[in-house]
Amino acid sequence: MKGKKITRKRFLLAGGGTGGHIYPALSIGRELLARFPDAEILFVGGRRGLEGDLVPKVGFEFRAITVSGFERKLSLDTVATAGRAVAGLFQSIAIVRKFRPNVAVGTGGYASGPVMLAAAMMGVPVVIHEQNVVPGATNRLLSRWAKTVALSWDESKKYLARPERSVLTGNPIRPEIMTAEREESAASFGLDPRHPTVLAFGGSQGARKINTAFIGALPSLAAQHKAQFMLATGSDKFEESMDLAARVGLRATISSDGIGRSDSGDIIIMPYIYNMPQALACADLVICRAGAITIAELAARGVPALLIPHPHVPDNVQEKNARAMEARGAARVILDGDLDPAVLESEIGSLLSRASALRDMAEAARGVGQPDAVRKVADCVVRAAQGVSSKA
Repeated sequence: MKGKKITRKRFLLAGGGTGGHIYPALSIGRELLARFPDAEILFVGGRRGLEGDLVPKVGFEFRAITVSGFERKLSLDTVATAGRAVAGLFQSIAIVRKFRPNVAVGTGGYASGPVMLAAAMMGVPVVIHEQNVVPGATNRLLSRWAKTVALSWDESKKYLARPERSVLTGNPIRPEIMTAEREESAASFGLDPRHPTVLAFGGSQGARKINTAFIGALPSLAAQHKAQFMLATGSDKFEESMDLAARVGLRATISSDGIGRSDSGDIIIMPYIYNMPQALACADLVICRAGAITIAELAARGVPALLIPHPHVPDNVQEKNARAMEARGAARVILDGDLDPAVLESEIGSLLSRASALRDMAEAARGVGQPDAVRKVADCVVRAAQGVSSKA
């Protein structure tokens, strides 16, 4: 990798609002710090986003700016939001001027916009990373000034102002996703690694629609298939989910660790999965939403999925993510409005009955996966710092 030598190593990261924007930035920051242990990392985000809590916990310096999302219709709130955006831009200019980064890296979200714009205005090379098939409004705008746009999907190019500056890198994931072993992971949940395991979850807060459909399908699935089933309900939906399990005839008790287990041991219902890398390591089929990070982790591990896109995400990006996986043979898609116990039982049952179908989907998923995505994105950042172009 040729170019000027990087002497002063300062990297500015910006993104936030949701984990889908924050976690890739944290992964990129860790990779840069691993390459340059003496580097300075500064993360800029919104005052009210998750980033204010998550970023300091990993040891990065955090600065907050004033920012909020735009309403999609003209109103007094829109005017107020515009005022906050201007304030955020001036705050970002002050931060960039003081920190003097080699490169500014944006991972999307409203907080990323003013920071990357300020960096571009001040001559700092900008690298942005896009997680979804359809780039968000912030990244579509910033792609005009970015030195490099790191993409997770090749079809995202057509949405960019300057597609020739894009590079297909994939979506950075946690390294633990790839290092977790099936046998040890199954044992940590009290499961048998020799039997297929079906894992269902609806994100960190759970999804009532998924909980209801999965629990409703369990009696028939457990009776017909020698398989194991895990469900993460979301902490505030655990009690109602256990009540539903009792109503559909599942004999399960809550153990001392706060987890519901069937008498036969083949069904586990828990409020939250704290060790998701281990859960994915022992899963042969996953039922979940279609967030960018989740899909990247599934693909990297080669886990087949039934994807149920969240119906209320802006620009319907989850369905577009899910359809991209479906088109590659790595997943099947069930729309939220079509989801019920009978539909889910049919889909899960058809796959558990055909091991070859699961194997084909797993192979297709691995073909989509980019386990080394964080390295590729970091390469783009280093090239930008050296004044070298990353070519599509």
